[in-house]
Amino acid sequence: MKLDTYRMSYCRKGYKIAEHALSLLSVSSLFIGITGFFRTYIASILIGMTPSTSACIVVFLTTFSIYSLDSIVDIDKDTTNMPERKKFLSERKRLFLLCSMTAYFLAALILLQSRPFALPIIFLPFAANAFYATKLPMLNFRLKDIPFVKNFVVAFSWGVTCTLLPVAYMVDSPEMKTLGAVFYFMLVMTFIAAVLYDVRDVKGDKEIGVRTIPVVLGERKTTWILLALNSTLLPLLALVNGEIQLLMAGLILYGYVYIPYFKLRRNPAILDLLVDGKCIFAALLFTIFYNFL
Repeated sequence: MKLDTYRMSYCRKGYKIAEHALSLLSVSSLFIGITGFFRTYIASILIGMTPSTSACIVVFLTTFSIYSLDSIVDIDKDTTNMPERKKFLSERKRLFLLCSMTAYFLAALILLQSRPFALPIIFLPFAANAFYATKLPMLNFRLKDIPFVKNFVVAFSWGVTCTLLPVAYMVDSPEMKTLGAVFYFMLVMTFIAAVLYDVRDVKGDKEIGVRTIPVVLGERKTTWILLALNSTLLPLLALVNGEIQLLMAGLILYGYVYIPYFKLRRNPAILDLLVDGKCIFAALLFTIFYNFL
C-alpha cells in the first residue's frame, strides 16, 4: 500500500515537472520554434527528400524570432488568455527582444552561407506579421483584427516557408503537383492550429473586442468548419504513396481527434503539445518506422 502511495506521489511530481517545463518552453516561444523545425522536417519528407538539417534550423530560428517578437508586441492581450506568459515576458522584455533579433540574424547568416537566393523566403513571415499586425493608414483597425484574415496570412506565410525552404536545398526540383499538394497540406494544418489557438483565447478576445472566427461563429460552428477543412486534405492521399502516404494519412486522421477535443478551452500546455507538437511525434514515429521496422 505504501509502495503504491509513493508511486502515485512520484507520478504527480513527474507530471508537475513535465507540465512546468512545457509551460516554460511555450511562454518563451522555444516550443513553437522547435515545432517549426519539425514542420519543415515533415514537409521535406512529404516532398520526397531527405530533410536538410540547415533548412530545419533556419525555420526554427525564424519561428522563434517572429513569435517572440509577436508575444512582446501583444503582451497586454495575454492578461486574460495567458497571464503566465505576460508575467514571464514582462520581466524579460529586453532579453527576448535581443534573442529575437539574434535568432533572425543567425537564420539569415546560415542562408547567406549556404543558399543566399532563399533569403526572401524567411523574410515573408516577418513581412506578413508586420503587415497584418499594423494599423492600416486612414483606418482604425489592423488586418489582424479581421476574422479569417489573420489565420489565413499566418497559414500562408508559414506554409510557403516550410515548403519552399527545403526545396532550396534539393538537387533536383520536385514535381509541381507534389509541391502544390505539400504546400496546401501545410497551409491547412497551420490554419487549423491557428484557429484552435483562437478557441483557447476566446474569453480574452471577447473582453478586448478582438473578432476571431470562434468569437464570431462560436466554438461549435468553428469546430465543424475545421473538420470540413481537414477533410479537404483526403484527396491529397492519391498523389502520394508508400511511407509518405501513411505519414500524411496519419496526420489527417489525427486531425479528427484533436479538433473536437480542443473545441473547448483546455490546458494551454496540452494544446501546445498535442496540436503544434504533432509534427514532433510524427517525425519521431516516422523515423522509427522507416529505420527500424
